[in-house]
Amino acid sequence: MNNRIKIFGIIGLAALVAFQGCANKLEVTNPNYLNDDQVRQLLSSSDQAKVEATLSAIGSGLESYLCLSHSTLSGGFSNNYANEYSMNLFRDLGCEDMIYGYRGISTTDGWAAYYNHTFDPAEYTSAASNNGWWFSSSYIIAQANKSATYLTDEVATSPNALPSVKMYAAQAKTLRAYGYLQLMERFRKAYKYGGSEQQGMPIYTEYRYNTPVEPLPAQETWEWIINELETAGQYFAAGSNAKTDGYVVVDPAVTASYWRIDRTMSDYFLARACLDYGDYDKAIAACQRILAKYPNFIDEAHYGVDTKDLDAIATPVNEDWTLGEKDVKNDDNAFLSMTCNPEAMFGWTNDGSLYAYSFLNSIQPGNSTGAIFQISQDLYDKMDDNDFRKARFTDHAIAEFPWFSTSGHAAASLPKYSNLKFGATIHQNAEERSHVTIGSDMVLFRTSEVWLMLAEAQYQAGKENDAKATLNKLLAARTKAGAQPLTCDTYKGNLSTWEQIKLQWRIEMWGENGLNYYCHKRWNEPSIRTGSNHWNDKTWTVDEMEWKIPLKELQTNSYWER
Repeated sequence: MNNRIKIFGIIGLAALVAFQGCANKLEVTNPNYLNDDQVRQLLSSSDQAKVEATLSAIGSGLESYLCLSHSTLSGGFSNNYANEYSMNLFRDLGCEDMIYGYRGISTTDGWAAYYNHTFDPAEYTSAASNNGWWFSSSYIIAQANKSATYLTDEVATSPNALPSVKMYAAQAKTLRAYGYLQLMERFRKAYKYGGSEQQGMPIYTEYRYNTPVEPLPAQETWEWIINELETAGQYFAAGSNAKTDGYVVVDPAVTASYWRIDRTMSDYFLARACLDYGDYDKAIAACQRILAKYPNFIDEAHYGVDTKDLDAIATPVNEDWTLGEKDVKNDDNAFLSMTCNPEAMFGWTNDGSLYAYSFLNSIQPGNSTGAIFQISQDLYDKMDDNDFRKARFTDHAIAEFPWFSTSGHAAASLPKYSNLKFGATIHQNAEERSHVTIGSDMVLFRTSEVWLMLAEAQYQAGKENDAKATLNKLLAARTKAGAQPLTCDTYKGNLSTWEQIKLQWRIEMWGENGLNYYCHKRWNEPSIRTGSNHWNDKTWTVDEMEWKIPLKELQTNSYWER
């Protein structure tokens, strides 16, 4: 993923190179010093070559910032924790459904530190937590504004604006709104539970040294985010043909099609913002538009690894353990491979930085990082026996599981309840196990989350029967082959519709994007971790989930209330 996730200066450098390379087309003497008016003049030109060259220089590469990687996120260290994927995993790890299952290295450092809560989310001077989380959102807003400064509403709606101008403007709006959505989700209370009385965010729409502005009230901030995403959707539609209406449905045969910001992304963030804010009708409409384009579910065969195969997986057939009695290819797991995941809305292929494959793959050969994550027994026991997702966690322990047995490592134990959702023994495009060469695709956003948002929005809007019908579609898709399709009324536990919605969020999105944490904040419910197979009890209160604005930001902008 080194060519996908960018750090300081890449967009600026790309713009400089692009302008240098397009000097003849742009017919300017010194393209390194184009002023704002000249750029806007080029964008409004009737010469398509000039417009496209300008757009490429100021608008390309925004996809990279949907999952930022930067050393500031982990306190200035360029390590495995310096990216938003890890940061969201930390949020899940701090809640009640995920356990750091390997304690052979440390119980206080690395993953264990976040499981143990050896950080203070309420401490605004913390460089490695609060400042990193604030920085990541602020940084992607700045990157979006590099394009949005020029791709204004006036430019995008001008009579001569080419479709590509509208598309790039829509991408910049989508990314910028996502940055502000992140800030509100992370640093403010849920809107329904105290957030409406708080300050919102200061809105910056140009890339320049801005004089600090006063934060908008929370209501106005949410309305601004929602309006930005709705307008982006309109621009996507206007910039595409009537057949696609701004949505680029991914094609498994064209891996690059997963790597784009289109109306699917603006609608996804719109649904998420409206669910947070409480505009449930708009959330429902956005979810339904997406699901009309992505109606299919991951099938049972490609949904992780079945625990019934565990003993065969742990049995090597040769001395160096490059092959096992049973192997699972990365290419056959929908959480590691785009081509077998019909739910994938956004992601990238051939990720050499090992995010999902090594961080969450319990059965990875040579797993020297000790990346074993378990599901809590409490959640495991709540799953219906006819729900095949239950079998994506180990139903027994293996004392001498040889996942360390390559490269001189000794075998180690694989505990019960270990996650196989992200499991594979053979990395992408390979035929043998290897602890040296590792790679997988990265599925960042998928439509099961949209089904869950839809069910929740319908329930909150007073449409309980619609919510049950929506949830029943997901439950039927997660029913074991040969069993009667599961429904809200037949699922284990005899739960109310609302309790069933919350349970299915926990099961379906386990280990993905910190969503358990975000749900707790949205529902105003603490995460209570006790007993079960936990080795550290912890109650994470809702107040503690509201991260504090970093001291650096407070010192820069005097309008913040402390």
